[in-house]
Amino acid sequence: MAVTDKTMTPTEEQTVIVESSAKTQNGPQIAKALTVEEIDTDLYRSNELWHPPGSRGAFGGQLIAQALRAAWNTVPEEFHAHSLHNYFLVPGRSDIPAIYKVRRVRDGRSFATRVVTCTQQGKVVIICTCSFTKIDNMGEALHHQTPMPTQIPRPEELPNNNDRMKLLVSDPRVPDEYRKRFENYMDAVTPVEYRDIKVESVEEFLRGRIEPNEHQGQWFKARETLPGNDAALHACSIAYASDSGILMTAVRANGLIARKHIGMMASLDHSIWFHAPTRADEWLYYDLHSPRTNDGRGTAFGRIYNQQGVLVATTSQEGVIRLSNDEQERRRRNNKL
Repeated sequence: MAVTDKTMTPTEEQTVIVESSAKTQNGPQIAKALTVEEIDTDLYRSNELWHPPGSRGAFGGQLIAQALRAAWNTVPEEFHAHSLHNYFLVPGRSDIPAIYKVRRVRDGRSFATRVVTCTQQGKVVIICTCSFTKIDNMGEALHHQTPMPTQIPRPEELPNNNDRMKLLVSDPRVPDEYRKRFENYMDAVTPVEYRDIKVESVEEFLRGRIEPNEHQGQWFKARETLPGNDAALHACSIAYASDSGILMTAVRANGLIARKHIGMMASLDHSIWFHAPTRADEWLYYDLHSPRTNDGRGTAFGRIYNQQGVLVATTSQEGVIRLSNDEQERRRRNNKL
C-alpha cells in the first residue's frame, strides 16, 4: 500500500471512474479496477482508483496492477509476465486518473522488458519495471520449490475480514475513531476477499499488542469468477492483492497490530516474481514473513500458493514504519527504568 497514516479527510475517500467500454462496465469488479484505457501509442489512463479508508493515497496494489496491465498490452500474445519491480515515489490520488507511459526497453526472442512511469498532474507516482517471457516447453530443466505450509486453517474455516470488523464495530469498548474507520472499510466492497489465518481478539486489538511473530498468512481470491482465457487479468489480480497486508507483517513481527501504535506506514518498493500461471478467482494462500525491521523501515517477503500446493508467485516489499509519538515516548520512559 502506498502511504498510510492515522489521518483522513472526507475528500480522500473517493473513487474516480473514467468512461470505458460496456464490456468492462458489465464485467467482474476486479476487471474494472484493473482496466487501463489506451489514449495514445504506449500511453494509458486508469479507469478507476480506490482510496482505502485511513490512507493518504490510492491503493498501491491497484497502481502496480494497472502498470502491469498497461505493459502487458504492449507485448506479443505469447509473452507472459515473470517479474516486476516497482518503486512508490509519492502517494497517488484517487480523485484524478493516473497516466501510464510505457517505454519499450527491449524485445528479444525469449524476453521483453518494459518500464512504466505513472504520473498525475506531472508528478511521478510510481516507476515499475516489468519483464515478460514466453511460456513454452524448454525440455528438461531444473525444478524445485519451497513446500506450502501445512497445519493452516482452510479459508472456509475462517471469517472474512469484514466479519472480523463487524465484531469490533459492535463492541462498545472500541474507540469511535476506529469504529468509524472499520465501518468505512465494510462499506467499500473490494474486488478481492481476504481471510487472515490469525484472528485477534477484541482484547488484543484494544491493547494494540500481540505476541511477536515474524510469520503471518492469509487466503485471498477475486470475489467473482474471471474468464479463464485472460492470463493477464489473473496475474494482474494477484499483483493487486499482493500489496495488502505484506508490510503489516513487519509490524506484527514486533508485537503490534492495527496501526494503533504506528504513526506512519509508507511502502517504498514492491516486487513480484510470477512462477506459474494460476487462477485468481480460486483461493490462494499468502505465506508472509518479515526478517527485519530497523532504522524506521521494515522488510517482508511473501509466497503465494494455489490450493494444489504450487508456488505460483513470490513477493517482497520494504516500507517506512514509524512509531507514533506516544509510543516513542512510552518506549523512552521504559528504557530509562
